[in-house]
Amino acid sequence: MQNDLQVAAVLEQQGKRSDAELCYRRLIASLPNLAVARFNFACFLRRGGRLEEALVEHQKAIDLGIDHPEEVLSNMGVIFTELRRDESAREYLERALAVDPGYIPALYNLALLHEEFGDQQQALRLFEKILGLDPAHYNALIHIAHAQPVADPDDPVVKKLRRALRRSHMDALTRESLHFALAKTLDDCGRYDEAFAQYELGNRGSAGRTLSYDRKTEEDRVAEMLGMFSPEWLAGREPVSDRPLVFITGMFRSGSTLFEQVLAAHPRITAGGEIDYFGREFAILGKPFPASVAALDADGWRRLGTGYIDYLDRTFPPGAMVTNKRPDAFAWLGLLKALFPNARFINTVRNPLDTCLSIYFQQLDGQIAYANDLANIGHHYAQYRRLMDHWKQLFGASIFDAVYDDFIVDGRPVTENLLGFLGLPWHEACLEFQRLPNRVRTASVWQVREPVYRKSSGRWRNYERQLEPVQRLLGPV
Repeated sequence: MQNDLQVAAVLEQQGKRSDAELCYRRLIASLPNLAVARFNFACFLRRGGRLEEALVEHQKAIDLGIDHPEEVLSNMGVIFTELRRDESAREYLERALAVDPGYIPALYNLALLHEEFGDQQQALRLFEKILGLDPAHYNALIHIAHAQPVADPDDPVVKKLRRALRRSHMDALTRESLHFALAKTLDDCGRYDEAFAQYELGNRGSAGRTLSYDRKTEEDRVAEMLGMFSPEWLAGREPVSDRPLVFITGMFRSGSTLFEQVLAAHPRITAGGEIDYFGREFAILGKPFPASVAALDADGWRRLGTGYIDYLDRTFPPGAMVTNKRPDAFAWLGLLKALFPNARFINTVRNPLDTCLSIYFQQLDGQIAYANDLANIGHHYAQYRRLMDHWKQLFGASIFDAVYDDFIVDGRPVTENLLGFLGLPWHEACLEFQRLPNRVRTASVWQVREPVYRKSSGRWRNYERQLEPVQRLLGPV
């Protein structure tokens, strides 16, 4: 039995997922009451994105009386989170803790769920409990540091972060995260030079996990898109759906989450968050964008568009106007306009220096190659401008610039214009978006819970000297 489980694990590591699945199924067929085989198979299914099937196998492991059911229940809670079944996620995480109140993975995931729903008190209570059980659980400490402002550089949280960074044995990603957390607390305290030094260390530490950014390659990619997505190309494509879909895009850290929350307060709108449908589809096509789209035949074109519509219909309430908040989707607007000619695009705009600084100050995914170097961020911003100028020339009436800095001065006229752009009536609750009880998964999870987060506008002035490379690239802003 143990040997069969090991063989299945090795086959998966070798990329032979079909063979691994056959191995699991043979073992389960011969020993149908073996709970650990069900559990390992459930984990295999989850890693392959087969979440519903993983839930079934996890439940069978529990029904068979598996040892340490808290681990299985916690896993199920996380899967329900991924499936957007938030009440079930909470229920299963709490069931895990009913079995073992000190089971840290369940405590941590429940704390994250409270955080995403804006329940700061409950989230902090659980993160503190985790630190009480395991003082070296640095992810809990990092979340505490990001959850609330720190006024004193001698605050206990700052001391704990410094003490943690003095440890020599630590994985690189945790050390990187601690540098970002300490930098955030020092920025809170107005220790800007010290904060920037910590942000530099965090970004430098990310180099090992981040894709390399080549400026010439990026310029060529943008030029390819500008050449391909022409008026003639748009006119020659067959639309897939006339639904008035809504896409929120723009540079990272430019206010996309804020504007999605504003819209989510409207009864006609459902916040979809960062829907990765098109990113996954492009990866499956096996060629980089836009070559992957150029190679599509008529059937592939239809499947691409109808697949997105089917996903929305399966995942969200019937008839809902769903926002898809993908900051990096500004590269795809020509494709999306051709698939869905009635689509509306909200381009979130913020002071370029504040945007670039905020990207540098945020620990982002390693796929975002430019994010750990200020000059590269500035270069990428310039390429974003090239593309947006092109889309506005082609279908500018379908694009609305939602300006973050205008909104925080007076949100009403910006919101009125935004709702009018979407053909929606005024709704007063849009100005009280921070009261929404919905779940928000974003780096600025606590900022969007404040009425208006004014501190981020003009923040670049605290780091004007360090931003000189970006200013040279972008010119006067």
